[in-house]
Amino acid sequence: MFKRPRLSAQTFPVNAGIAGFLLFYAASCSGPQEPEPEQPAIEENSSSEQPVEPESAADTLPAVWSTDALDFPVRSLGIAGGASSTFAVAYEGGGLQIFDFNADRVTNVTDTDVVALAEGRYAMLSGTPVTFFPGIDSDGDITVWIHGGNLREAIPYELQISQSGRAEGLCAAPPAPGSEALHRLAYWTAGSTTLLVGEINESDGELAWSSVEDIETGQLIGACTFTFAGIEVYGDSIAESSNLRHRGRETLLTLSEAGGLSVLFGDGEEQAFDITPGITVRVPDMFTSLAATGDPRGGGYPDGLIILGGTIGNSDHRAILVDPKRITASSIPIPPGGR
Repeated sequence: MFKRPRLSAQTFPVNAGIAGFLLFYAASCSGPQEPEPEQPAIEENSSSEQPVEPESAADTLPAVWSTDALDFPVRSLGIAGGASSTFAVAYEGGGLQIFDFNADRVTNVTDTDVVALAEGRYAMLSGTPVTFFPGIDSDGDITVWIHGGNLREAIPYELQISQSGRAEGLCAAPPAPGSEALHRLAYWTAGSTTLLVGEINESDGELAWSSVEDIETGQLIGACTFTFAGIEVYGDSIAESSNLRHRGRETLLTLSEAGGLSVLFGDGEEQAFDITPGITVRVPDMFTSLAATGDPRGGGYPDGLIILGGTIGNSDHRAILVDPKRITASSIPIPPGGR
């Protein structure tokens, strides 16, 4: 399953501005690509297994594909749907690697240590198409990892931001309708109960974060998710969260500190879901990371895609690709089984 593209050896000065990056990127780019309309695409030929849905599996979702065995445990996941359709894996012990939705490696592992990742995005920076993933490095600084063309690795770019302390977690989402921002990003610092909400913009040749509002939550923060209505903030019993936006509907997903997946349907209560193995896909007993997109283009996921990280046994580290059809294909947002 390991398919590495032909990539030339390249280096890049980490502290260079965005203009320097784009100049470097242009030399390795296979050609500019215009963004595609943000709507789901259906592929007839899929590399993933087609799930078999038993009638009794109302509270389960099928694992249909996975990466091959990874060298390190999965610490965090970031996903970019639409024209990007890739996901980034941050490894325990350092490094970030990008995969496509066939679970094939697109890049090598970076040398930089990555603590956390958030939702990524395809964007045109100074007229150049790239994909970027916001995250937190080992120093607690918010950094953007940029990839495109035939770059050997995703390149860390230091976001221009006046942090109030060491970042402990973050969440991100595409800009709100009508906004000229590149991306929305919120973060919190260690031991803080305040969520700092803002936007990423390209300004004076740099990528910069500007504050929009501060939200006092009254509790230690474990995760956050941007929604149509605002931001959903979770306490520290929740390790990860994601918003599965599909055909105008939002489905909020959470991962507990114990590694269990839950789904929130509309304004109802959360419902726990188990992940069932596929014909050739094994599933970890608990998950360490979560990401989801409702607009995957590649791999054959017309109803969205959930990715979960974890370890099978003692040392078989994987990213598992899950088909969420059971919770996204119904015409109204009700739980499977009608509960």
